[in-house]
Amino acid sequence: MEKFETEIIEPEEKKPEYNPLDEAVNEKAYTTPNVNTSNVNLNIPIEEPRFTPPPIDTKNNIKGDSKPPKPDPINPEMRNLSKKDTDVAASHMAKLILQGYEWMHDLANKGLKVSERKLNKLQSDGEINLNAMIDYDYGKNIRAGDFFIEYNQHVENVLQVSPEFKEEVTPILEKVLAKRGVGMTDEQMLMFMFGKDIAAKSMIFFQQKAQMNLMIASIKEATTSQYAQAAPPPSPKPQPQEPTPQTTPPPATHKAEVIAVEPEEYELEPKRIRQRGRPKKV
Repeated sequence: MEKFETEIIEPEEKKPEYNPLDEAVNEKAYTTPNVNTSNVNLNIPIEEPRFTPPPIDTKNNIKGDSKPPKPDPINPEMRNLSKKDTDVAASHMAKLILQGYEWMHDLANKGLKVSERKLNKLQSDGEINLNAMIDYDYGKNIRAGDFFIEYNQHVENVLQVSPEFKEEVTPILEKVLAKRGVGMTDEQMLMFMFGKDIAAKSMIFFQQKAQMNLMIASIKEATTSQYAQAAPPPSPKPQPQEPTPQTTPPPATHKAEVIAVEPEEYELEPKRIRQRGRPKKV
């Protein structure tokens, strides 16, 4: 028979359980309270703290990665517009600026002209003569009035805004205006177009009225001068003649018969015509 060997297992010793609360507390200086509350009434409610925010310096506090805040638009009506509407408003404003730029060129061209009214005034004052012949080129003469007409036609379009300039400036101008918030909304553009049309027609109206008044004044002056030439000169008024002094005749040395002449009596009443017939009986 086989013999079995048996091993005896001894029981393990029980280790003591670890309890962290059994260790001594290592107190630090920052853990101990250093506030004396002996003279403080703890029943009074605590006041709410007040904090003053530090001043914000947007120039120095902006980080390199963050974008600068968008400035407020110059036109308040563009504050809540989308990017598409902002671009359209900037396009309206760009067109308006270019039109004003062209208008300034037109004013400069008109300033170079010599007006007919000024020429007529100078001629009426005797300073110039529009019929005089002047030399404008070697061996060529021209009447002074025709010279001013050709000059005004030449300087009428001497200053212009070229289409190439508009094509180059318009996109850049629109970007700058959109960035600055400068533009005109559709409502503002519509009001401006009506105002521009009314202003242009008002100028034409007043110019025509002034020209008509000038023509009426010149017609009156011409009519007055023509009637003054056609009318005969007024006859001079007869001047009163001074009475001639009566001279006494010298005394006669011989006797002369003096015949008294009686003045003729003027018949105030018409003579009665006698009727023919038998005489009346007495």
